[in-house]
Amino acid sequence: MSCWNILGLPSDADTRTIKRQYAALLKKTRPDDDPEGFQRLREAYEEALNWIEWQREDDQPTVVEPVPTAVTVETLQQQYQQALAAGTGLMFEVTLLQRIVDTHDVSLDDRQWAFETFHWLTAWQRLELPGVLIEALEMHSKAALQKSLRLPLEQQDEAGFLAAYEARLREPWIDKTPHAQWLNTWLAKLLLDTRYWSPNVFEAVCAGQGWHGGSDHTCPPDDWPQLLRRQQSPQFIARQRELAAEPPGTPQQRAARLLLAPMTLGQRRAFAQRLDADDWAACQRLSADIYADHPTVAASMPGGTPYFWQGWERAFDSWPLVLATVLGCMVGALIHADSLAGNLVRTVGVGLLWSIPIVMGGFVGWHVWRPLAHQYRVLDDRLGALLPRWLSPTPLPLLPLRDLLPGAVMMAAAGYKIGPAASVTLLLVLAAIGRFKRHTLKTHTPWKADNAQWSTRAIALGIAICVALYSGLKAFDSQHQVNPNQGLQQWTERLCSRLPATARECHAPATEAQWYGQEAKR
Repeated sequence: MSCWNILGLPSDADTRTIKRQYAALLKKTRPDDDPEGFQRLREAYEEALNWIEWQREDDQPTVVEPVPTAVTVETLQQQYQQALAAGTGLMFEVTLLQRIVDTHDVSLDDRQWAFETFHWLTAWQRLELPGVLIEALEMHSKAALQKSLRLPLEQQDEAGFLAAYEARLREPWIDKTPHAQWLNTWLAKLLLDTRYWSPNVFEAVCAGQGWHGGSDHTCPPDDWPQLLRRQQSPQFIARQRELAAEPPGTPQQRAARLLLAPMTLGQRRAFAQRLDADDWAACQRLSADIYADHPTVAASMPGGTPYFWQGWERAFDSWPLVLATVLGCMVGALIHADSLAGNLVRTVGVGLLWSIPIVMGGFVGWHVWRPLAHQYRVLDDRLGALLPRWLSPTPLPLLPLRDLLPGAVMMAAAGYKIGPAASVTLLLVLAAIGRFKRHTLKTHTPWKADNAQWSTRAIALGIAICVALYSGLKAFDSQHQVNPNQGLQQWTERLCSRLPATARECHAPATEAQWYGQEAKR
C-alpha cells in the first residue's frame, strides 16, 4: 500500500495538505493505542514529504539533467552513472519512472534497459519507489501488452498476433511471478472469447507458455479442455455437417440437421415440429457446444444464436386439425338437418357436441400414435418425398405415417357420424390453414419479442369471431320464430299438431277452428 493510500490523499497533494491530513489522522491513531498503525502513518508521512522534496529538486535544472525525450541506451547509462556518482541514483530512477508513466515517450529500448536495470515490477525493485507510480506502471504495461495481442485477433491477423506475442520477450517483467500467472490466465480467456480461431496461434501460445496438458503445464485447468475443443473445432463441425446430411435416424442426426443443414427458416420450423423429447435434448447439447466453442458458426445461425429453436420446443401445433374437425361437424349437422326454421342454433350445438368426442379421441390417439410413428422416421421421410409438394402445408413434405394417417382417421370418424359433408369440410379447412401457414412460415422470425403479442391477438381474434358467429346465428334464427304476441297459442292447443303430416285436413289452409281450437267457439 502506498503512502498516499495510507494518508488518503492524491499523489499531487502539496506539503501543507499533507501536514494537515497527518495531524488529523494522529487524533485517531495514537502511539499508545495502536503502535503499529502509528508507525505506518509516520512512515507514510515522511515518505510523502520526501516525495514532495524530490519533486522540488527535480524542478531545479542544476541538480540533475532531466531524461531527454529520445535518448540512446548509452546516454541513459551514462546519465545514470553520473547520478550514482552524485548520490542521486534514487532521484534519477524516480524521475525516469515518472516520465515513463506520464508521457509514454520513452523508446522501447530505453524501457527495456530501465526494467532490466531497476528490476521494476519484480521482487528486487527498490522499496523506496512511490507505490502510486509502481501501480500506474504495472497497469499501463499490462494494458499495452493486452492491446498489442487483442487487436490482431479482432482483425483476424495471425501474423500480427504472432509478432506481438514474440515481442513480449522484450518485457522482462512478464516472466516474473505473479505477472507470468496473470498472462497465462489472460491469454486463455482471450483465446476462448475471441471469435477468430487459428490453430497456428494456439500452437505458438502453447509452445511459449508451456501448455502441453501434462501435470506441470501452466494453463488454467478449467480452460484447457475448452481450448482443446476449440482447437478441434474444424473436425467437430465437419462431423456434425456429415450427420446433418445423413437420413435423420437418430436424435444426434436430427439435431445436427435442425442446426446445421442448409435449410430456410420455414423449413427449420417445419422440421422442428417433427422432433420429440430426445431430439430436443440432443439439440440442447449440440447448441451448448457450438455456443461455447464455435462462435463463428453460432454467429451464422438464425438470429446469431444456436438457440434459435427454443421458441419451437414446446409448440403444440394440433390446432388446425381440431378447428377443422369442429367446423366440419357443424357444417355437416347444418346440411343434414331436416328443418332449420327456429332450430338453427340448436342444430349447430348438436354438431359442436358431436365434435367434442371426435376431437378428444383424435387427441388421445394422436399422442399415442406419434411416438410409434417416430420410430419409422426414415421410412416416413422417404414416403413423404413421393407425395406432391402442393399437398404439404409447410416447406417440407408431409409425413404419411405421422400426419396423413391420423387426419384420415379423423375424417372417417366425422363422415361416419355426421355425414360426408363433414369430411369434405374438414379437408377443405385443413387445406386453407395449410396454405396460410406456409405463407407465414416464410416471414415469421421466432426469436423476436413480439411473438407473445401475436399469440394474444390470435386468441382475442378467435374469441371475437366466435361471439360474432353466435350472435349472427341467433339473429338469423329469431327471424323464423313466432313471438307470443302474434296470437299463436301453445302447440298442444292446435289441431294439426295432433294429426300426422299426411292428414288431408292439414294440407289446405287451416280454418279458424283448426288453428285456434276451442278458443274459436268462445
